[in-house]
Amino acid sequence: MNEPVTVKYSLEDILKKIDDKLDRMEEASTQRFEKLESKLESNQRDFEQKLDTLQKDVNQKLDSFQRDVNQKLATLQKDVTDLKGGQAKLEENVEGLTKRLDYQEFINRGVVIGLIVALLGGLAKMLGFIGNS
Repeated sequence: MNEPVTVKYSLEDILKKIDDKLDRMEEASTQRFEKLESKLESNQRDFEQKLDTLQKDVNQKLDSFQRDVNQKLATLQKDVTDLKGGQAKLEENVEGLTKRLDYQEFINRGVVIGLIVALLGGLAKMLGFIGNS
């Protein structure tokens, strides 16, 4: 009934098998980590390239935008300068027209006063206030 248990394998063989199995597992995990590290490095290079490309694109667009804004500002500045010149010419023309109008009003007043005096003189002569000489 109680027979002693006998082991057919030696402890040395079992430990060697365990050691071999652990070595294979370590090698497999090292290969997996190397593959993972390689993929990470590749992804990092791709990311850095894409980031550099994006940065260049943004810089080009900003430079283009800045050039456009500078051109528009230069155009606006030229237009403002032209408007100031036109305003000065208009002011000169208005001043000239004002002088002419003042002169015309002076002449018109003289003509109206002369006409009134002539009408009054003619009326006075007609009514006999002034005699015929």
